[in-house]
Amino acid sequence: MTANQTSPSPHAAGLMQAGMAAVQSGDIDGALLRFAAARRMTPGDIGLLRTLAALYQHAGRAAEAWSAAETGLALLPADPGFAAARIAALGGAGFADAALTLARLQLQDTPEDAALLQHYGNLLLQIGDAAGALQAAETALVRQPDAPALLSIAAEAAFRLGDHGAARARLDRAITLEPQNRTLRMARATMLLSLGEWAQGLRDYEYRLQPDATREIVRHGLALPRWQDEDLRQCHLLVVAEQGVGDQMRFLRDVIALHPLCGGMTIECAARLVPLFRRSLPSAVTVVAAEERTDGRRHVFDYGWLARSGGADSWIEMGSLMLRLLERGVAPDRPPEGH
Repeated sequence: MTANQTSPSPHAAGLMQAGMAAVQSGDIDGALLRFAAARRMTPGDIGLLRTLAALYQHAGRAAEAWSAAETGLALLPADPGFAAARIAALGGAGFADAALTLARLQLQDTPEDAALLQHYGNLLLQIGDAAGALQAAETALVRQPDAPALLSIAAEAAFRLGDHGAARARLDRAITLEPQNRTLRMARATMLLSLGEWAQGLRDYEYRLQPDATREIVRHGLALPRWQDEDLRQCHLLVVAEQGVGDQMRFLRDVIALHPLCGGMTIECAARLVPLFRRSLPSAVTVVAAEERTDGRRHVFDYGWLARSGGADSWIEMGSLMLRLLERGVAPDRPPEGH
């Protein structure tokens, strides 16, 4: 502990502990509230400031991440961690050129800083320099060979350069290290689906349903079991909306393919798509406009209409239909998009 730091009060320590518990449960907003409150009580706690900078960046709140990094640099001007956090925040805010300029300057002093090289690699991918990103990631991997974020950058760069085997090997290694990492699974899903490797690609694509730091889907009043692998011939299936209008239009083909396997079907979609869905589906299929709203990072769907429409036996997201069809021998003909 540095000279200008003091031990946290019991209340601040309790907030930090609650913040860590929130992080572990995926409640990033709750974690930020608790850590920010703790910092107001202990403004000299450098470690807490680092945590806030990283969490703000993870949550996509670039302005607040940048502010935390700048505050840290005001306290510790030569600190490489806060300097790297500032670069990441600038890149996250869309100022890639400014972030790259700072990264290059800092790399002159610390050319083997793995954290800095990670941010630099991400920035190079952002501007389309796959070769430069691969070089940055490979340099950092010499020092941190089992860093999933670096493996992911190397995989993305290699894939863009046409080396699909190396890209797959890097992502497989990263997922072995962090098998529940949503970002890694979605990266591999994108890669495999683009190559027509449907089975594993679609299984990875299911990880889109895990909590995301920047967006949370909430379904109020949906008190039904999610359809897994049950025979649908005697069941009424509710297919719920997800993602954007363009994605729902693409998923319509899977809805049409699944309908003959169901005893009954209700489809929830964006209001503007209701006429299209009704024209495309048999008249026996019920098409309902989604009652949805946005509340901060929460996208809320309400299902008060479900009982009035006759109910259902189980439900599933539109984007998961392709996997269920593949399991039933119906071959996909294109990858899901918009994830």
